[in-house]
Amino acid sequence: MDQQVFQVLYETHYKALLHYLLSLCGNRYDAEDLAHEAFLKYEKGLPSFRKDCSDYTMLCTIARNLFLNRKRKDARIAPLEEDLPEQGSMEEQLSDKEQARQIHEILLELPDPYKEVFMLKVFGELDFKTIAKLFGKSESWAKMTYYRAKARIIDKLEGAK
Repeated sequence: MDQQVFQVLYETHYKALLHYLLSLCGNRYDAEDLAHEAFLKYEKGLPSFRKDCSDYTMLCTIARNLFLNRKRKDARIAPLEEDLPEQGSMEEQLSDKEQARQIHEILLELPDPYKEVFMLKVFGELDFKTIAKLFGKSESWAKMTYYRAKARIIDKLEGAK
């Protein structure tokens, strides 16, 4: 999908999708995260989607499925977390350090502007509005660039397993 076309799609439907997700999960952080995931899934799967509904309808369907999957996953993990000790074993701590190293290596390989936006958001703790101003772009651009960088990191981590 053309970047400009996707940007228009994002700006057109983001707020409505966010409100829909807020009604489902009642948490703005989760709703924003799910909205961005929905847009990424939509962009990746666009060629295989049937064209019998509107873009917004498809985004809502994707978002609802992501919400339900996350809810199911959280339900499975919650009982397990209660059984965990306060601190993990040495192997778990080393595994976390290994994963941090892998993430750092992947981050260094990301092309610009993904690397910069991700680092400004995560390490610089800047908000999307500030990041957008630094690049002379829209806030939506900063959000999508961050979530695309995050998706690339996750994809590469899953590929390394």
